[in-house]
Amino acid sequence: MKRFAIYFMAAFTVILCGLLTSCSDYEPKGYPDVPELAKATGLQADVAGRTVTLSWELPAREGITGVRVSCDNGAPTILPADATSCVLKGQPMDRDLVYTVKIDYDGGYVSEGISIIARVPYVASKMAYLMTAPSVADLPDDDERAAATWFSAQENAEFIQPSQISSLDPDIYSVIWIEIDRVGLPFGWENLPGGLADDSTIAALREYSANGGSIYLANMATQLTVPLGMVPENMAPTIFGNGQGGSGTDVWVINPYLGVDFKDGGDQGYYDRTAHAIYKGLTLEDPNNYGYLTLPLIGPGQREDHNCMWDCNIYGKGSQRDVIANFEQTTNSLVLATWGHVRDHCVAGLVEFYANDTHGRCIANGLAAYEWNQNSGQNPYQHNVEQLTLNILNYLK
Repeated sequence: MKRFAIYFMAAFTVILCGLLTSCSDYEPKGYPDVPELAKATGLQADVAGRTVTLSWELPAREGITGVRVSCDNGAPTILPADATSCVLKGQPMDRDLVYTVKIDYDGGYVSEGISIIARVPYVASKMAYLMTAPSVADLPDDDERAAATWFSAQENAEFIQPSQISSLDPDIYSVIWIEIDRVGLPFGWENLPGGLADDSTIAALREYSANGGSIYLANMATQLTVPLGMVPENMAPTIFGNGQGGSGTDVWVINPYLGVDFKDGGDQGYYDRTAHAIYKGLTLEDPNNYGYLTLPLIGPGQREDHNCMWDCNIYGKGSQRDVIANFEQTTNSLVLATWGHVRDHCVAGLVEFYANDTHGRCIANGLAAYEWNQNSGQNPYQHNVEQLTLNILNYLK
């Protein structure tokens, strides 16, 4: 009798596994949709840019445990039981999308869905330049006027005022450029001009960034990394210059090779950042005979020594290999360039701050070599200034 029972159980197991295709491949499929369960009603879709806002009415039934929303039968978004709307950002463009809402009930049961078709039109991504004056001509510094004039000639580029930031859709205006470069401007982000330091401007920029918008901070605007939450207050840029500058015979360059002295070994790291997208199409040279390649940005003549960047030695190396690695670890960033002549890790001048759950991507460029208008005549490396800027803006889109 025992032998018969063993044979019977083995045969039953084989039959059961066959019904389930194979025991090893079987995955529970969940409960099917139940037609008798009350569905959502009145589903509507509102399209604004690349954002689709769905709204619906819930049935007057007990036992509702959640609401699930899906697009084109993809993985659903699970919402609370009382949800009657859903905002979906960054939706696919230029095709019909089928949005479906279903109701979850006690016991894992799901109602049949109610669906609606919506179409997000193609919208070209735009770049915004944050103005601190009514017009380009009203900007008080020649470098800012030169930068804004160049920007106005780029594709899908628009000037905005601080009051407009809160109304920007990051899906359409994917990057904002803030450029401040002025002789005599006092140190400290609270002293930034044109309403940049106002509570309303900071709040609008933080919301824009938190919703996925990217920000390019150039020259003295790198100080905004503090109120925008890219760096803590004790890691604000401390290398700062605002003078008239002077004349020189060398070429001001930036160095994407961090820790050149440790390339062939040592107790600190060597970091080659030249593969980053911001260097695309740029030719590295060694006009000053440093013994390694650099990116020239401004030639001999009159230059303004307007650095606004980070002295990484202040923060030490912590538990990292060197002070650059510690800065990157602490601020969730990637240092992309330092002063051209620097062979160690002392300063961070061009930095990418990665997105996190409180802010979007940001690149901060505080190198004095990044000057838009050379006071003594035409800059032989103006192309590099412009191409580097275009690469940064395109990367941040």
